[in-house]
Amino acid sequence: MGTLTRPAIAFVNPSVGFSDRRKSKPIGLAYIMAYLEKSGFPSSGFDFGDSEDDAVELAAHYGLDRFDVVGFSVYNESFRAAVAMAEWIKNRRPECLIVLGGPHATAVHEHILRRYPCVDVVVRREGEEAMLDLVRGLDVGVKADGDVDGDMVGDVGDRAGLTGIKGTTWRAPDGAGLLVNEDRDLVPDLDQIPFPDAEFTSHSGYPDLTYYDEVQGRLKAALTICSSRSCPYNCSFCGVLTIGRKYRSREAERVVAELLHFRERHGVNYEHVYFSDANFFVSPTRALEVAEALYEADPQVTFSFGTRVNQILKAAEVLPRLKECGLRFIELGIESASEPVLERLAKHVKPEVNVAAVRLLRRLGIEISLDFIMLDPATTLPDIRANLEFLREAGFYDYVPHDHLYTALVLYEGTPIRDFYARRFGVVFDPDDLPSPFTLFELPEVQRLSDTLRAFRKRWQDRIDGALAQGELALASMADGSDDSYDSGLTRASHARLQLDVVSLRHAPNLFMERLLEDAEAGFPRLDEDGDGERLDALLPLLGHDHVRLHELIERTEAAAREAGFAQAPGAGAVGPHGRDQRMGETGAWSAWEAPTT
Repeated sequence: MGTLTRPAIAFVNPSVGFSDRRKSKPIGLAYIMAYLEKSGFPSSGFDFGDSEDDAVELAAHYGLDRFDVVGFSVYNESFRAAVAMAEWIKNRRPECLIVLGGPHATAVHEHILRRYPCVDVVVRREGEEAMLDLVRGLDVGVKADGDVDGDMVGDVGDRAGLTGIKGTTWRAPDGAGLLVNEDRDLVPDLDQIPFPDAEFTSHSGYPDLTYYDEVQGRLKAALTICSSRSCPYNCSFCGVLTIGRKYRSREAERVVAELLHFRERHGVNYEHVYFSDANFFVSPTRALEVAEALYEADPQVTFSFGTRVNQILKAAEVLPRLKECGLRFIELGIESASEPVLERLAKHVKPEVNVAAVRLLRRLGIEISLDFIMLDPATTLPDIRANLEFLREAGFYDYVPHDHLYTALVLYEGTPIRDFYARRFGVVFDPDDLPSPFTLFELPEVQRLSDTLRAFRKRWQDRIDGALAQGELALASMADGSDDSYDSGLTRASHARLQLDVVSLRHAPNLFMERLLEDAEAGFPRLDEDGDGERLDALLPLLGHDHVRLHELIERTEAAAREAGFAQAPGAGAVGPHGRDQRMGETGAWSAWEAPTT
């Protein structure tokens, strides 16, 4: 009787070259791994997404050359790390099948195979079914005497019969050109895909995902769930277009079943769900079905999701019921308050629609998580002025984190906006490169404003974040206002001053940005004082009830927090603004190869 030998399979999420404070498991790879496992093909997962170590050293340390098949999920940012690992594996184990998938690989599949001989095949768009066909084709049965079982398709080194798999691109066996097979249909029934129950060897581990529910007044364990794929809209910067716009969703019962599955699997009572869908609210009726099913299963469960502003207005009548069922916040794709920028981004909404959506959610008491693109290559000072006026008038001056002040449009491969700027600049972007968004500004005054803003962020933002975290924790510990709440050592007067200082710290980056913009509009006279040109101090606002300098306000807030017993800023996984410690990203979970962004 023969012994069944499966190919040794690994899936790798390569490093993007920096540490991501909101790291979570690569759910796209987890779906593929679970799909293969269901058909009898176990695999090993490796997540190096936030590692800053050398890619080859990581490959060697974790022994990636011991596998027969290694699949990489790649983005523009992680592509070079993936290729470095693939080359190392190929040099040590030439027979290993190297597979690339994900948004970047899908966008430039032909280029990759022409330029990089270490890559054998690219799986385009969704990965579950194509990867299953690949590993089935490599499956081999070995008898006790070592002979190959004739019922099997072939051995790991034999690629015959694999190069015609739908949704894949290969280098032709004779070296003459490429074999670009027809697209594979997107998975029609997402409920047939197993839950993404896969484990990863992680270089740095995963912080516990939590949510602080201000309504219930307690911290909750949270779980990320993807309840749909793709999005029917055409935003020019969005990677969903690479995979396809065919929207598909899961049944509400399966969403509830996934929550209950992971509760039992992990032994954790998850009570908040972060929906990582590219656009959860495409069908308000379906969204309401999911919400009501969660509420029926456990009324303590709360949830949040991301969507577009126009959908909020179109389905306004559903929102109150969603809130009753546990909706706490919506990640809102506002992007810009400038009409020319919204046109470039193909949002197909006017600035007043953004304002109306925000007002509606404020009126209903639903928190907003802000998706915003402050700068793009063609940004003008009036565009930035429109953004700052919107943020102030819409009530985002108290909003943290302050990331929205620093964001710049990234030109990902495969997106229409990248092609737009390639034509506008008269250049051809190297498919392997992701140009820095902070080096592409057309106007010198915008370039200088961006450089100065980045200098402020580097010098001050971490200190502001740390002091804010400590100050807000101290205030939260005394929120009930009883006499006992002052046992920590803070007097009522000190408590009141700390409240004012915390508000001032929240406003500090906004005030600096406004002063910087005013200086830019005037030709940068403050920055040019004394001929220095980068005098951040000249633009720093005076803050607090007594108008002190920023460093004094930070030190005073930290001292008050220490007095109240909060001497350290919270570490990884600490509760963020409005209880959020993970933001999902408008393009989250749009591909089975994708690790969700945040």
